[in-house]
Amino acid sequence: MKKLIGLTAIISGILLMIVPRYVLPACEYEGFARMHCSDTAHAEQIVGVLLLLAGILTLLVKSARMAFAGGGIALILSVASYFLPDKIGFCHSSQMPCNYGMVPAIRFIAIIAGLIMAVALIVSARRLQKKGTA
Repeated sequence: MKKLIGLTAIISGILLMIVPRYVLPACEYEGFARMHCSDTAHAEQIVGVLLLLAGILTLLVKSARMAFAGGGIALILSVASYFLPDKIGFCHSSQMPCNYGMVPAIRFIAIIAGLIMAVALIVSARRLQKKGTA
């Protein structure tokens, strides 16, 4: 489970770093003026870096409890990345690139990473509980 948690965090972190800028960029990178969606893109890139670091640290730790903690941090970051567009803001016009591209992609990445992380954490918690009672 440690590998699943670490790799999921690393992959979702990398995706959150590149999607808002290069794959499905915010409006600012498509020739529009700087708007709230640009701030959201930058915030998502920061969350991506933090997820990447959490994934690397999860793979490097030896303790199963520390890997579980890294997975918890990665889950919290995934949830935060889902809600950042609403908190910081994005263009609500259906003709803006952030509305039809960036925000749905960010939310998709966050949901998939969160689901994988949640399942991995449940399995890890059960394994830790069995080790504790044995």
